[in-house]
Formats: sequence, C-alpha cells, structure tokens
Amino acid sequence: MTKFKRIINGECHFTMIETFDDVKKAANNSNRGEFVECKIDNLRFDFTRVTKEHNGKDQSASAEVDGSTEKKI
Repeated sequence: MTKFKRIINGECHFTMIETFDDVKKAANNSNRGEFVECKIDNLRFDFTRVTKEHNGKDQSASAEVDGSTEKKI
C-alpha cells in the first residue's frame, strides 16, 4: 500500500506554561519545568508539500525497471 506524507509549513505565536519549585530556576530560560499547557494563537499556513513514502523498493533501480522511455541502440 502506498503512503503519502503531508508536511505543512507555517508559523504561530504560542504561550507555554511551566511550573517550578524555585524562582531562580524559573527565571533561567534554559531550565525546563513541569509542563502545564501550551496555547497557540495566530496560526498561519505558508505552504503544504505532499511526498510519497518509500515503500521498500531499491531507489537506485535501472531505467529499464523504472519504465523509462529511453531506447537502447
């Protein structure tokens, strides 16, 4: 069965809420606390791309096998 992958590119503004047990840990952006919630606003889609998933076939197959219209002399 052939599978297709949809990749949506865009941007948004988000608010992420974390809890900490110490004010110094909370003030440092490199620290990660306990995740509480994330809100996404102003979601905008720039473009979408659809690609075909690899189905296990050898990607270096010859032109003959791939059905190329090239003729041999």
